[in-house]
Parts: sequence; structure tokens; C-alpha cells
Amino acid sequence: MNVAIIMAGGIGKRMNAEKPKQFLPLRGKPVILHSLETFQNCLMIDAIAVVCAEGYIGVCKKLAEENNITKCVSVVPGGAERYDSSRIGVAEASKIANGTDAVVLIHDAARPFVTEEIIAANITAAEKFGACETAIEMTDTVISGKDGFTSAVVPREGLYRVQTPQSFRLSVIREAFDSYDPETDGPVTDDATLVLRRGGRVAIVKGSAANVKITTPEDLI
Repeated sequence: MNVAIIMAGGIGKRMNAEKPKQFLPLRGKPVILHSLETFQNCLMIDAIAVVCAEGYIGVCKKLAEENNITKCVSVVPGGAERYDSSRIGVAEASKIANGTDAVVLIHDAARPFVTEEIIAANITAAEKFGACETAIEMTDTVISGKDGFTSAVVPREGLYRVQTPQSFRLSVIREAFDSYDPETDGPVTDDATLVLRRGGRVAIVKGSAANVKITTPEDLI
């Protein structure tokens, strides 16, 4: 079984809009609906769970119903931090998987241009290796800086920009969450980091330059 978790709990402070970025219009439909439709149309996906801000649960359910997103079987409120929302999503995926070691794909609702090819590659890698993340190689020159000045040019060979989905065997990501304590282990910005901190391997799945994350008004344009 393959379960997609769509992370839509952010409020998009940097967008400075009247509503969270994942609900802003993009090409005639809300940003989140682009991802929902792609996961719905992917034959390898069995179920979808959405984790969203509590005030938008009704909005998400209505979007799914009106647009025939039949695989969306659960919409649940997120937590205070990204980590909390991910954990809630994984717990919901566990209920949907009903005791099977499903593959769980965690995807940002603010990445509307994920493709079925990327989704399929994630499922294949997660089944084989237990954990994977979508990424693209760095093409820009990378520098480190201090006090407003360049201190060094960092070799970009072997450097990647991380995207989503990040995908896992359910047993792998649940163990990673169970062993993580945010108070003692410090903050994490994505889910694959939890697996790495436990000494696990995370395979790299080739992403796409088009698989952008909408964060600012310029991104939306």
C-alpha cells in the first residue's frame, strides 16, 4: 500500500497574503489542488491524507469532494511545528495502512508541480532502501560568508537542493519519530533528517527544477 501525506498546515507568513499560500489561486485552482490531482491520478497511490491548519479542514474536504479526489480518505489538523504535523500525518497513515508496512510519501502542498514520474521513483526507492528524498543537484556557485563578506567558495560537487516528496517505509519513519526528542535533539526541517540521525540510509531520487516550492509572492508569479 502507498499512502501520500499532503502537508498543508503552514500559514505562509512570507507570502503576506489573506490566506495560506496552499489555498491561493494558481492557474485557476488552489495551489494544493494541483498536488492532490497528481497524486489522485497516479495509479501507484492508494490513499491520500491531508494535514492542514485547523481552520481549513472544511475547505480541504470540500476541495476533495468537488474535484473528485476520491483517494483523499482523511483530513486532519496539523500541529504547532512542521515536525508535529509530520508526526500527525504519519500516525494517520498508520491507521490507513491498517497494520501493513506501507510506503508513506510526505509532500509539501506548496509544491504544485510534482510529477507522477517523481512519485513512482519515490515509491520504488522507498520500497528498496526504506527511505528516500527527492533532490536536484546544485548548479549555482555556492559561497559561505561572514559579516557581510564572502569567506569561501564551497565546492558544489555532491551538493543537492532537497525537494519533496520524501518517502519511507512506514516502519522506518515511525521508528525515526519515536526515537526523536525535539528538546534534546534540536530542530529538524525535514523528515529524512530524522532517519539520518538514527544512522539510517536515505536514497536520493532525482527531482525536477520545475518542482518548486511556493514561499514568496515572486514564487507564485
